[in-house]
Amino acid sequence: MLAERLNVFTDSGLLRSIPTSWQMVQGTLEMVPYVSSTDATAEPRYDGAPFGHPLVRQPLIISRVGIDHFRTGAALNAKLESLIKHLHLTYHEGMPVFDLQIVQTHEGGLQRLRERTEEMLAGETDRARRHNKFVALILPHADDYYRQFLGDDGWIARAERLDYPAPDVEGSAFPPEFFSMVEFLNYCAETFPARPRDIPWTRLPGHLAHLAGRRRREGRRQGWFAK
Repeated sequence: MLAERLNVFTDSGLLRSIPTSWQMVQGTLEMVPYVSSTDATAEPRYDGAPFGHPLVRQPLIISRVGIDHFRTGAALNAKLESLIKHLHLTYHEGMPVFDLQIVQTHEGGLQRLRERTEEMLAGETDRARRHNKFVALILPHADDYYRQFLGDDGWIARAERLDYPAPDVEGSAFPPEFFSMVEFLNYCAETFPARPRDIPWTRLPGHLAHLAGRRRREGRRQGWFAK
């Protein structure tokens, strides 16, 4: 089922190989400190919202997205509706490549995202009005952000064309292997041992600790208390 969901990327040649579950566990452990930092979002874009501070807005986002808000790694278990809500409540630094690629693995996912985004911008349904009232608490000028998803050169159309940029083009501080789900899967498959038994059990704790400490070794902080 995983291979079938990823066909759009394997058929295009973007995904070179599918990692094992153990490889994805290792990659996720290395990734978590990055996605749980303020590098994952465009923090200045929240300035001016009543609950824009990262520590204050998180409970509000969780109340809408649910448990899927905590999924890391490839996050292929996340529901499509959760992904759409996450994208509508979170300013990313540039094109949200990783999340769009997960959406693309769901049948009709990008079209659903387009329809829901158009609905929020039109603001004519009860759901849209409730959402827009809520989102104003954490995202100032959300309409400007939503418009970036739409149009012939919008993020959704680019995703449909598999026109996915690198993080440095988008001004993101993320390593390339964590900015894109496809690159994350390639990285896991090409970097980590395929099975737990490939690592001597005496070395396993140190190996996992080394992975979890990558961001700290780079001298980077989480950023949550910087504001």
